[in-house]
Amino acid sequence: MTEQAVASDRGVGPKVSSLTGLDMSHIRLCPAIAFNQIVGGRYKLHILCVLEGGTHRYGEIGRSLLRGGLGKPITPRILSRELRELEERGLISRRDYPVVPRKVEYSLTAQGQALLPILAEIVRWGATGAHEQILGI
Repeated sequence: MTEQAVASDRGVGPKVSSLTGLDMSHIRLCPAIAFNQIVGGRYKLHILCVLEGGTHRYGEIGRSLLRGGLGKPITPRILSRELRELEERGLISRRDYPVVPRKVEYSLTAQGQALLPILAEIVRWGATGAHEQILGI
């Protein structure tokens, strides 16, 4: 049995990623699993894509999720939850203005902007139509 196979059996990842060639010996959680935990969910990636265009209000984000989301409207409860989780994870910032009617704006933080190259690659892949073929759309 190879050293890498033994390490795998103990729950320790490889020292060097076969995908990237990077040293992974200091990493405790698989980056792919961590990415899914951070931005997983039905709308989080779409929200980040919307905010790539700049600051948006709550209603604007909700309306944008209707376009490109198979026409199913997001409920206010779910939108609030997704925005709150993205804010808690440091990917977006929320600015609440002390006015009536209530005005709240959301924008990407530096950490959120750091994900934009990854999102761009996902969109490039999607531009091939591969996702529609896989999903049977």
